[in-house]
Amino acid sequence: MLWSSIIMDETTLFDLFVNGSPLAGFAGYLVWQTRSMQNRFDAMSEKSESREDDLRARYDKVITDLQSEKEVIKDESKSAIGELSTKIDSLERQLQDVEKKFDQIMLSIQQLGTTVQELRFKDIVRDNNKNT
Repeated sequence: MLWSSIIMDETTLFDLFVNGSPLAGFAGYLVWQTRSMQNRFDAMSEKSESREDDLRARYDKVITDLQSEKEVIKDESKSAIGELSTKIDSLERQLQDVEKKFDQIMLSIQQLGTTVQELRFKDIVRDNNKNT
């Protein structure tokens, strides 16, 4: 039983310790020790809660920092992907232009080849006409 739950004045308590049985003093010591231990436990508990709150705050800060870093990386990645997509589209258009020009050059070469063959035939015919 704790002394805080017993309502007595100082003289009654002193009289109880002095005139009471030897166990009364021991009981008083136990009450004092229990209060002392409870106070220490409360202090340790508060200190532990304070440390826990500090750790929780640090943990929350780390998580927040990591999440914001993740968002930055995600945004940068999206931006880089968008730029690369634009560049790829531009390269595809340029490649299509090059293919068209290549096809035009090939057609011109074929026409030149046909013209050269026609001129050769004309030369051969002319040479045959001169020789005959």
